Amino acid sequence: KDVQQQQLSLGVKHVGPGGGEIAVTVFGVLRNLKNPLAAPPPSGPGPTIGTYVTIDRAVGGIRVSGSRMLGSGARAPRLTAGADVQGMRDDRQNFRADGGVPTDSVLLDQREKVTEFGPFAQVLWSPDERLLVSGGARYDWVRFDVTDHHLSDGVDNSGARTNSALSGSLGLSWSEGELFIPYANVSTSFETPTTTELVNQPNGSGGFNDQLKPQRAVSYEVGARGRPTAHVAYSVAFFLGRIKDAIVQQQEVGGRAYFVNAGKTHNDGAEIGLTVTPVNGLTLSGAYTYAHYRFADYKIVSGTVVDTLDGNRLPGVPDHFWRFGLRTALPRGFYLDADHTIASSVAADDANKIIVDSWGVGVTNARLGWGGGAGTVSFAPFLGLNNVWDRQYVG
Repeated sequence: KDVQQQQLSLGVKHVGPGGGEIAVTVFGVLRNLKNPLAAPPPSGPGPTIGTYVTIDRAVGGIRVSGSRMLGSGARAPRLTAGADVQGMRDDRQNFRADGGVPTDSVLLDQREKVTEFGPFAQVLWSPDERLLVSGGARYDWVRFDVTDHHLSDGVDNSGARTNSALSGSLGLSWSEGELFIPYANVSTSFETPTTTELVNQPNGSGGFNDQLKPQRAVSYEVGARGRPTAHVAYSVAFFLGRIKDAIVQQQEVGGRAYFVNAGKTHNDGAEIGLTVTPVNGLTLSGAYTYAHYRFADYKIVSGTVVDTLDGNRLPGVPDHFWRFGLRTALPRGFYLDADHTIASSVAADDANKIIVDSWGVGVTNARLGWGGGAGTVSFAPFLGLNNVWDRQYVG
């Protein structure tokens, strides 16, 4: 697998009188992928026969936002509003491969375009010095277009589809000083399938899977954070997620995954975090996540057979996850970071018949870095080493 990617972004922000701000960000990404797969093509398997995928991608977008106080008082609400526009173009080709080398046999040749437009607004208001209220809304409009260039098979799989939704959020937090700050949030979200999830179809044909719908979610969260002393900080959160039409990988056909919508999933859990700075230049942190992610309404129909998977664990999500971190400030602007993660077992299939063991003692990552500058230019080079002890684990 060979991937090359270049990206560039530019941001400009203007702060006017009265604290008003206008910000503009533009970005572009170029990505080239060449990926030999062991998945056999529909035209016939063989001991060395596979699929070779190439994607030439170009992405660009702009985000414009502005904020201002709605009034002259010290506790006047602050409004932030704006919009983002993004576009992506993929030229995708699949070839029949022999021993990982592409042949002249073209299996798929199509151009995929995704266009997104999203206006948004948020209001922050502190009617009392201890109370902060936030509310926001966003409208998403996403269009997928596919143009089939592989017409020698006698089928034109070109087409288009549009997904749109309005999402919102409302949050409250109360502060009696830094010791204890409780909060509560409720929000809705909208997530379209990716082009990879859309393009992989059970029958191996081109175009997009028009049966795959976007997933929608309502999330509830309550928690608290605080700083009992100057050297200790904590956070606690409990959350409930109610997801409808969740996008899940159902099965593999010929070694290639394709995706469907599960009726409902319940993603519930809790998170606890603690940070301690015993001495200057040394910070220790720990975090624990409990994730009770389960199918609530998921049935797989195969002919006259119906498999009901309600109550099963979502694959790939451990029920328990721990992370421990260390950051040390070294002389002359250097620093050393290390983190250690441990996860419990995960299910590897929707039926929960395949359980992958936990990571055992866990995985350690380390990073040595430096921060400095010359004039108005800042530099932050680093050297990282992942999986220091060469453990086997599920990414």
